[in-house]
Amino acid sequence: MEWADFEKQIKNEVRNMGGNYVWTDVLLQGKYHIQKNVKTGSYRLLDGLRKRILLSDYDDCLSKLNEFSPKFDHDHLVLMIHGLGRHAGIMDKPKAALRKAGYSAHSLNYATLFESVEQHADHFTHLLENLKGVKKVSFVTHSLGGLVARELLSRAQEWNGVKADKLVMMGTPNKGAQIAEFLNRMKLYQFISGPSGQDVRPMKKIKNLPEPPIPTLVIAGGMGNDIGYNPMLSGDNDGIVRVSETRLDCAHEFKLVNVIHTTIMDHPDSIKAMLDFLGK
Repeated sequence: MEWADFEKQIKNEVRNMGGNYVWTDVLLQGKYHIQKNVKTGSYRLLDGLRKRILLSDYDDCLSKLNEFSPKFDHDHLVLMIHGLGRHAGIMDKPKAALRKAGYSAHSLNYATLFESVEQHADHFTHLLENLKGVKKVSFVTHSLGGLVARELLSRAQEWNGVKADKLVMMGTPNKGAQIAEFLNRMKLYQFISGPSGQDVRPMKKIKNLPEPPIPTLVIAGGMGNDIGYNPMLSGDNDGIVRVSETRLDCAHEFKLVNVIHTTIMDHPDSIKAMLDFLGK
């Protein structure tokens, strides 16, 4: 990623502060989706360009969605789940690659700073149970998103005939994040990161989260040495998550990419590994 691209991404996130960060996808059909504001309880209907069509209650948004009768382009849907403190837009590059490869792909938005991993999974379970025209679903995740996917898969691997196929986790702290444990000493971290910031600590939610029951690819960021991008962390790391923290106890495929945590999803090696894995 060029510096100009990274700068644009950060500016977009700042511009969306207070918007995308309180909205969670609860229904998806084609490229249209209904989101819930977790702070106010209101709902909105968005199109594929994330343009708002309607702001109302759930039933009104659903009725308006049904008028469009949208359909997915392919019966294999890939749902993309971003990380803590981010929004759906950060997954646009891998989403574009997936669509070009022929998949239906949608980047889910969710209010990472205001709810727990279990609450995120509650919303996405409703979304999965109401999919139409899909036979199988795979998950491509970044950081916290991988833990949300694991929580979803611990509850079910099939939703009204839609079967879970594969899981890709990029920079996910599957063993918990040492850096979160360190930062948790500060009240500011606890306030800003919310319940999900607690869930990524090594001895919290992650401690009892079941391993993925479907074929899984773990992509970790690092430098391939004992120092990594952040010398304050022990062992190779992407600046936020240690390579050792990304690994699972169950059998899984693994790929190390020389990239930092915040942009691992955009790296060409990550995207290629994702496409190769999903295409098997």
